[in-house]
Order: sequence, then structure tokens, then C-alpha cells
Amino acid sequence: MSIAEIHQDIIQTHILTRLNGQTLAAANCSSSLLQSLCSDEKLWSDICSSNWPSTDDPLVKQAISNFPSGHRSFFSDSFPSPSNHLSTTSPPPQTSQIISSVDIRYHDELVFSKVEATNTTPSVWFQSSPFRIDLLEPKELIPSVVKFSGDDQVMQSNLEKHMTLSWILIDPSQNRAVNLSSKKPVSVQRNWLTDEIELTFAFVAVYGVSVHDNDYVNCNIEITCGVKRTSGELYVSGMSLTVQDIDGKCLSGKASMEVLQGLTVAERRSTRFNGGGDDLKGRYEEYIQKRRERKEMMEMRERRLDLACVAGGIAFLMAFWSFALY
Repeated sequence: MSIAEIHQDIIQTHILTRLNGQTLAAANCSSSLLQSLCSDEKLWSDICSSNWPSTDDPLVKQAISNFPSGHRSFFSDSFPSPSNHLSTTSPPPQTSQIISSVDIRYHDELVFSKVEATNTTPSVWFQSSPFRIDLLEPKELIPSVVKFSGDDQVMQSNLEKHMTLSWILIDPSQNRAVNLSSKKPVSVQRNWLTDEIELTFAFVAVYGVSVHDNDYVNCNIEITCGVKRTSGELYVSGMSLTVQDIDGKCLSGKASMEVLQGLTVAERRSTRFNGGGDDLKGRYEEYIQKRRERKEMMEMRERRLDLACVAGGIAFLMAFWSFALY
């Protein structure tokens, strides 16, 4: 019995609705019949909503409606990570707004979901100031149904293993999107001053084909979490996105938009490499190592320059007193 003998309603209702996005995309390429059935907009809309609940927001839905193939195009942009090589051959088009669609889960339990529109209208202030997107107001706490009890080290380890983040950036000017998160944290540390946990999610990219130290850029996402001592409930108190250079400094609005818009149109990697994000963590650790080596090298240069200045000063004094005495 071939698939062509099965009624289309059965395929659409009882088969395709059970597939995830990757399998549905593969089925789309298997036959002309499945290509037609797998192109259903509602099917892809449900898949996007299941993966990223924030895409149900009207602002995101409006933006996705302008994509070439709607939610199917959005999924193909957002599910695979972009290539780590960023091309800057042509300047991106200017856009007045970018949209962040953000979802945090713990053990597949939704902890936080929000959509934020950021005004990127070109201006002297925006283009020269450090770029930063904050999803929460100062002192704002977002409660969750997740509860912890016991040792703090165990809680920190569980957050590192089981907390996942999706930060999808949508560029309406290009009708493209990109997921900037490493999915799992690349770094988890305790802030001993506030007693909160700081989780770092990151996507590290490089300019061009040949890699130099100063070519690295890091889309750095910081999540701050804590636990209420009375109830053990997990809360989120901070969430921000910055674009950093090899020295860890935040890029300006102009430079950041070039990076972010470049990533939205960058090539996507094979879905085979998007399982747990271990390769993205390895890339982040490489970035940190390069940053450390660069800092040590600059400190060494400064010490040599200081020694040269001291030696030059001593030589000048000796020459002066020799001339004065004789």
C-alpha cells in the first residue's frame, strides 16, 4: 500500500500533525503529494507555537506573515543555528525595528515567554551608544512554577543541565529571523553578592573566512535567576542581550546591527549539529580563551612599555647629570 492510496485527510490529521519540524521538512522533500500537504500554513504555525510559545504573540504573527512561506520560512530560519562565519560584503538595509521572541524552559516546563520590539531607527545616539536589549525592568521578578529544594550546588548543576533558552531575533526589513541562543547555558556562575545564579547563553561568530583574534564577535545573553527561600520557587530577575567584541566590550548600535542583520541572512548549519549545543559551548570557550590570551598579551606589552619608559628615564637622568658634572 503506497501513501498515495491513503486519504489526504488521514495524512494531514493523523500523520503530519504528529511530526516535529525536522521530520516534516524531510517529508516535504519525499514526494509531490507530501510536498503539497506539508506546505499547510496551520501545520507549521502549530509547530512554531509548540517550539516557541512566544510566536503566538500578534506582533510576531504579523511579522511572520510577511515571510516568503510564512511559518515554514520562519522555522527554517530559527531552528538551525547560523554558520559561525559572518559575511559583511554588503551593508544590511536600515530597519527601524527588530523583534525579540524569547522563551525559557526548565525540563520542558515553560518558565518565561516574552516578545519585545526594539527601536533601531538610525540616529547619532543609537549608532554610537553601546547596544543592549533588556527584557525586564530593574527589580522586576518573574515567578515560575519550578521549585528547588536542597543544596545550592545541586540547583546550579540542574539549571546548567536542564534550562534551555530560545532568543529569536526577527528583522522585518529582510523578513528573516535567527536564533541567537546556544540553547543550553555555556556558563553558570553564582553571584556571591546577590546570591543569585547568572547563566550565560551565547553565539560566537567570526568575520570572513580567515580567523584573526579581533574578528570574533559574541552575541551574549545573560539570564539572572534566584530561588525564594520561603517557597523554593524559581524566579527570573534579569535578561539581556549584548554584542561583544574579542575584548568583551559591547559594540555600538551601528556595529551590533551589522552583526545581527548579517546573522539573519547567514547560511544555516545542518540540523545534525543542533542537538545539545555542545559545539556552541566549545566555540564560546574558544572565544574566552582567545580573549584571555589577548588580555595577557596586551598586559605584557604594557609592562614592556613601562620598563622601556623607566629605562629611558634613567638613561636620560644619567646623561643629564654626567653633562652637568662635567
